[in-house]
Amino acid sequence: MIERRKNIRARKNIPVKLADSVFDIITETVDISSSGAYCRVTRNLPPMSKIEVVLLIPGKDSESPTRKIKCKGVVVRTEPVIVRDSDKAHYNIAIFFTDISKKDQKIAEEYVASGSMDPAEIQINQ
Repeated sequence: MIERRKNIRARKNIPVKLADSVFDIITETVDISSSGAYCRVTRNLPPMSKIEVVLLIPGKDSESPTRKIKCKGVVVRTEPVIVRDSDKAHYNIAIFFTDISKKDQKIAEEYVASGSMDPAEIQINQ
C-alpha cells in the first residue's frame, strides 16, 4: 500500500474535544499529525461532518505548559468498531484540520516530530 499522507504522524494519546452545535465529545487521539487526527468516539459522525476541534498538547517537559490548539476540521473517514463487553457503539474517525492557524500548526508539527512513527508501523483497523 502506498502512503499518501504528506505529514508525519505520531501515535500519541492526547485529550481532544470535538463539538458542533448539537454535541460535545471528549476523547483522546490514537495518532496525530499537523494536518489531522485519528480518534475513537461513541457517536457516529458521518464523513464530511464539520466540527470544532480543541487539542491539549503537553509541554516538552514538566516545566513547560500545556498548549491548547483550537481549529476546525472535517471528518474524512468513519469506521464502526465492535468493542466486547460494551453496550455503546464505538467509531474510529479520521479528522482533517481545515482551519488551523500557522502558529498552532507549528506547535502540532513540533509535538509530532518529538515522537513520530514510520508509516510502515501505522496500523489502521478495518
